[in-house]
Amino acid sequence: MFQVLDVKNECVGFYKDGKIVKQLTEDMERTWNYTSILHGKDIQYAHIYSGGKTLDECCPEYLKDEWERVNKKIKAFLNSFVESKISLNENCVFDLIPERFLKEFYDAKCKITEHVFKTYTQPPEYTFTREFAEFISHISTRSLQLDRSWLSGKLYDIQAKKLWEKIVSGQTKITYNQFGSVTGRLTVTDDSFPILTLNKRLRGVILPKNDWLVELDLNAAELRVARALLNHPQIEGDHHQWAVDNIFNGELTRTEAKETATSWLYGSHNKLAVKYDKQLEEFYKKEALKACYWVDGNVHTPFKRKIESDEYHAISYLNQSTLIDLFHRQILKMNKLLEGKKSFVSFLVHDCLVLDLAEEDKPLLVDLIRTLSDTQWGTFPVNVKIGQNYGEMKKVKLKV
Repeated sequence: MFQVLDVKNECVGFYKDGKIVKQLTEDMERTWNYTSILHGKDIQYAHIYSGGKTLDECCPEYLKDEWERVNKKIKAFLNSFVESKISLNENCVFDLIPERFLKEFYDAKCKITEHVFKTYTQPPEYTFTREFAEFISHISTRSLQLDRSWLSGKLYDIQAKKLWEKIVSGQTKITYNQFGSVTGRLTVTDDSFPILTLNKRLRGVILPKNDWLVELDLNAAELRVARALLNHPQIEGDHHQWAVDNIFNGELTRTEAKETATSWLYGSHNKLAVKYDKQLEEFYKKEALKACYWVDGNVHTPFKRKIESDEYHAISYLNQSTLIDLFHRQILKMNKLLEGKKSFVSFLVHDCLVLDLAEEDKPLLVDLIRTLSDTQWGTFPVNVKIGQNYGEMKKVKLKV
């Protein structure tokens, strides 16, 4: 059992067996949560075992007084650093906080960590969850390339002004919460750059660090997942256009077909959903999906999530959770192709990702798209947009 004190190159430190040490040794196998210094190590993380609970939530009753006492002391030190404008990014934590207080705090943290390992079982998808935790942790280490000059010209807009205040206060990195929703969709922490709620008209503030931003998402992903869950073959090409011709008999536009099928799947009773109910049920088989995956008030997904749900929300939970778990697994496969490259995954917005692409890596783009597209349920075509800022992305077609 151990805890990480600091990860800065000149400040690396660990707490183990009542001592502060500088080296990670082979017998250090269990800790609270992943940090970048642990990349590639075969370590068990109590935070994942707990399903994303906080230390406070995991603290057993007999430790609560001790944990509250040491936690209060550490917070007092941290608050004093803020007031004194002392940055933990520029100083080693063990140079700022007396060693005896550090030992008390991390000893209590080790006790909570040990309690979690004794009382929780390893999650069924632990290996994937750990790998994805590492992936999003690395995203959080990079500040976004932001066009402050562009944004400063829009401060008459209240949303732009709020974003400006966040950026000026230091919210330039994206910190995801892997456990923020029951479906597996990512949320962000309070101190993160607000990528998931960023107004579309303000997306131009995000620039590439390399040469291009490339947005990738799976074509008609939620509708394709609904088919896949019943082991039906995937439609080749644009799913929505196929639906126009084969489900809606050419009576709807592509946009209408997309909106009608999706809204029907999730329980809408608008006019078009009602009009094409029989055709849509014949193709997507919503009732069969519920019969297979909604049992005793719980949705059971292929990725071993169990989500409490009423009947009305069952299909939306099933589809959205399955899609996001599939998409995240595809991203990890794709990310392996980027190892050692200048390009990188800049951020994720639900079921789409944005690459920061270097000119020298453009020949790799086709392989990246193929990898993202090649799922366990067949080929999901990928929609591609490219631009020199996140607000001006143009659709492109690549031969894959």
